Amino acid sequence: MFIKLLSMKTFFTGLIFLLLTINVSSSPLHSKLYHDIIIDSDCSESDLRAISLLLSHSGFNVKAIIISDGAVPAEKGMVKIMKLLKSFGIDTIPVGYGLSSDLLLKTINAATEQLTIISLGPLSNIANALKDNQHLYKTIEEIIWYNNSVLPLKGFNYDYDRKSSDFVLETGIRIDIVSTMNSEHALFDKNLVRHCRNSKSRLAKILYNIPGLSSSAEKPGQEELAAIYMSNPELFEMTCSEERSNINYNKNQSIQAIKEVISDMLSGTYKWGHSVALNGFPVNRELYLYDVRLIMDSAISQYGKDEWKACVLTDEFHGHLGVYSIVGAKMGILAREYFNVETDQLEVETFAGFTPPFSCMNDGLQVSTGATLGQGTIHLAKDTILKPQAIFKYNGKSILIKLKPAYVKQLVAVIEKGVSNYGLADERYWTLVRQTSLRFWLEWNRNEIFELSVI
Repeated sequence: MFIKLLSMKTFFTGLIFLLLTINVSSSPLHSKLYHDIIIDSDCSESDLRAISLLLSHSGFNVKAIIISDGAVPAEKGMVKIMKLLKSFGIDTIPVGYGLSSDLLLKTINAATEQLTIISLGPLSNIANALKDNQHLYKTIEEIIWYNNSVLPLKGFNYDYDRKSSDFVLETGIRIDIVSTMNSEHALFDKNLVRHCRNSKSRLAKILYNIPGLSSSAEKPGQEELAAIYMSNPELFEMTCSEERSNINYNKNQSIQAIKEVISDMLSGTYKWGHSVALNGFPVNRELYLYDVRLIMDSAISQYGKDEWKACVLTDEFHGHLGVYSIVGAKMGILAREYFNVETDQLEVETFAGFTPPFSCMNDGLQVSTGATLGQGTIHLAKDTILKPQAIFKYNGKSILIKLKPAYVKQLVAVIEKGVSNYGLADERYWTLVRQTSLRFWLEWNRNEIFELSVI
């Protein structure tokens, strides 16, 4: 019996150690509201399609496009990129080419947030920028590199400049390699080509006018995979390299789902945002109760769909419309915007306690930030004085957000009036709370009702 218990203890100890020490580079990167990216390309036809997908995506802020020699000379690539940007009506993205260009170096140096580099060609430009500039490593969140094959490591983008490729792979920067997995099948098959031809979206028209689309089935370049990996990483099964822990590569991918993503992008029905099971959040008026419909259009227009989703889910989770739970939802959205993160990234210390009505704020905080009791990322402050405020922590930084005193007085006045006139057991009290919650939901702007300070 002792031996069995010892074995179980040893097992769980080993399991905990494994979970604590597993290399974070093998895990998905944190979700962000938007990503600052640099595109590095040798301007093949499939590169141009991948760049078009990235340019049309609302979640990506393209800081620069760097052109390298490869599929075409860099000077010719420059002409192609400028023509592509003109098609999108974009004239603000800096473009540079050749190893002598210092645009890549300047862009990384000027970054205030970590950048993702999406490399669709040889790694020559990146290697040139990083040599003798190791201080830049921390500014690069990851490099997404398209290469034909990982096991073994070969293909045009690797073989064109092996020395540069090997240098970048050994920097220790996180590198996710997206490959065709030696597949000979084209991603842009005849169905997607037909979709490009028939769709009226700007993206579809631009892609259809890129030379070589109709013959892509015979010349299956798949750089588009890197763009889809950036937008929908859940469709790729990534594994960590046994030789270098900073390198991940896809060992499987859902081609059918990837084609559906591209199809939705071409149709203009693609939805971007952090979800778990829903592809977007329902905004059909008939799905909402009649008094909620009255504020729906205005609330979404003023504060965005992200806050709308957080408040709606908070109400359902909380069990009723409550003023403090709405405050918590708005507070959590503001904190996520400050840190530029999606849900599940923040640690929250709340001062709302266990006692209603202040504690109702905790439900809004959990829903809007994803910092939940189940995740172990939300906890109560030791302060015994209940306050509608919370501390939010991310990546070594902390902020304090609290409801301004003038708004606290309004909440207290409404609750005191309801309790005094009706009592908690009276349905009229809860009707008053519901009506007040809807009014504050619509009238209170999260950028105005809170005080935010850096700790």
